[in-house]
Amino acid sequence: MSERLRIEEGKELPIDDFEIAEDIYFAQLKEPAFTVNGKIITANTAAVRMLANADYVKILINRTEKILAFKPCTEIELNGYNWVKTKDGKRYPKHRTGLPFVLSLCKMMDWDPDCRYRAIGKRMYAKGEEILAFDLEGAKPFHRNIAEGKSNRYMLPHDWNGSFGPKYGEYKRTLQFNTFAGFTVLSVKDGSEQIVSESDNSVVQNVTGV
Repeated sequence: MSERLRIEEGKELPIDDFEIAEDIYFAQLKEPAFTVNGKIITANTAAVRMLANADYVKILINRTEKILAFKPCTEIELNGYNWVKTKDGKRYPKHRTGLPFVLSLCKMMDWDPDCRYRAIGKRMYAKGEEILAFDLEGAKPFHRNIAEGKSNRYMLPHDWNGSFGPKYGEYKRTLQFNTFAGFTVLSVKDGSEQIVSESDNSVVQNVTGV
């Protein structure tokens, strides 16, 4: 049996075998989010304020990659909807009712229609335009109390294996590529990220990691 690590003031601590606690375990109120609840879908306040110039959006879905996106559009465009309301000069989200859409989404994702799901999004770019993209496979499920209309009890993922996330040592050694709408988010060894255009490999944005 190996000796247990000791925590001592000022000493070096080997952290390669530590697991990085992933975002799915924490509240992310300041991150853009997309929620499915019963027959209602909505973005959160952070989302409508992130796309500050978009009063109307279209919902786009990539069935293969399991990604949903909000793309800004004009008031007169087909399939767009007004996703924001303004009060005292501040933007707030408006929900949209669509049971057939919710049931289709639940079938595609193998979700339980009696649960609420919330997916965290990222601001990305598509054809030079800002959009919000949401990884549906990373959505958090919550139990929904049908009688009381509440859904506050978080469900652990069905395939949770007791791990809080990747080990720090593995994370630092791995190059991770995630493609969203023609762009690649490249995580490099120093913990920073670059958003790279697939068309010309130019760096669109540098993101400093922790």
